[in-house]
Amino acid sequence: MTNSAELYGLPRYILKGVLGGILQAFDRFPPGDYGQQEIEQSLASLKSYLNESSDHLESHLPASINESLSLIGSAISLTEIEVSGYDDSEREKHISLLNSLIQLKGSFGKTVRAKQSDRIRGLYVIIDPQVTNGRDPLDIALGAIRGGARIIQLRDKLRDKGEIIPLAIELKKLCQDNNLLLIINDHVDIAAALGPDNVGVHVGQTDLPVSHSRCILHDSQLIGRSNREIPLLVESQEMGADHVAFGAIYPTTTKPGGIGHRGNQGPGRVKEARAVTKVPLVCIGGITVDNVAPVVEAGADSICVAAAIGLAEDPEAATKKLVDAIRYAGGAT
Repeated sequence: MTNSAELYGLPRYILKGVLGGILQAFDRFPPGDYGQQEIEQSLASLKSYLNESSDHLESHLPASINESLSLIGSAISLTEIEVSGYDDSEREKHISLLNSLIQLKGSFGKTVRAKQSDRIRGLYVIIDPQVTNGRDPLDIALGAIRGGARIIQLRDKLRDKGEIIPLAIELKKLCQDNNLLLIINDHVDIAAALGPDNVGVHVGQTDLPVSHSRCILHDSQLIGRSNREIPLLVESQEMGADHVAFGAIYPTTTKPGGIGHRGNQGPGRVKEARAVTKVPLVCIGGITVDNVAPVVEAGADSICVAAAIGLAEDPEAATKKLVDAIRYAGGAT
């Protein structure tokens, strides 16, 4: 039977070269760095497949973690073509390889995201064009970065996506230049379009579910989810959220109905949230330099603010004060 891979100009040696590149990439990682059992089992299957061949392999060595994940995705696509071109034993062999690659991609992506969890710490600043006192959002972001913020989120609830993207691109460049994480609020497609490096997404309770968001995003991109009750924190983690937001901690005016609309959690509830949360915990809502200490002491990994920086006369100075207050309270910055 004619192999459909050959009909499409994709001979099997291309697949083998890609698999060789994947194995070389994992050999390059420090011993035990990504040594989960599922990953090791998948790599063993890849080695077994390649050992059956005596072909000379022209392997491409990935230059980064994200390139390694992309290479695994390419191998999945090539293997799917191989599966369609065979019957009986050859087909079964490639189905087994396909399953191993899918497992490897999922397990490796999850591990990569887990290793990024230490980036969810310190001050997390929301850049909202409606919360700038009429100033350029980029100026607010630059002040926050200079002041020591660790994470920047772009939140724009009013404009269409086509109007949001230019600012998103500028913020991504700013964050990449300063090795900060950029989080896109709500718009999973924009986060995916910006690419995997230094970009994640945050979704609310009524936004695209975490599982559906994961299908759109690159495997290494982080997903955060909003939560206003303790049981929702548990639910978000079960869904696969990489970090969770909890609030409002104090009264807030930057979201409709923020004051008393959903009830204010207070630092005492943060302790309850910490007790059920295994992923990074982001606390949000009405937090200022004057009331941040009890929130940090209660177990928050990251403090998220909008008006405290966006409406400040000097965003850089306001950021420095908040970062110092988080540090003095024992938080990581």
